[in-house]
Amino acid sequence: MHGSRRGLLIGAAIANERYFTMKPGSIRLLLIVLTAMAAQAIAQQATTPVNPVQRELIYCADQMSHEEREAYRAKMQATRSAAEKEALRTAHRRDMQERARAAGREGQCEPLGPGGIGPGAGQGRGPAK
Repeated sequence: MHGSRRGLLIGAAIANERYFTMKPGSIRLLLIVLTAMAAQAIAQQATTPVNPVQRELIYCADQMSHEEREAYRAKMQATRSAAEKEALRTAHRRDMQERARAAGREGQCEPLGPGGIGPGAGQGRGPAK
């Protein structure tokens, strides 16, 4: 017997019990609550994308303006092959390192270390200065 069919049979058996009594106002309230819950579930399904777009982290994005980040993303979407994407990433990395060097912020765009924090594998920024 399937789970949903068994649930209906159990529900019917409970409804037939003499202990189960519900006033008409309570039934209306229950129907309103169930309808609201169903509407909320449907609305949530409608707003949740089936395949959310996964955006890659842009190297040194915090050093770029919003317009620069959007232009970079547009270029990445326009590329056709993995080799073109890698060439664009390499050129972008070189340009951002050059920009950081010119602004005196060399090393700020280094990739994250194994722990996800800074260039090293340590537990923070190091000793206080």
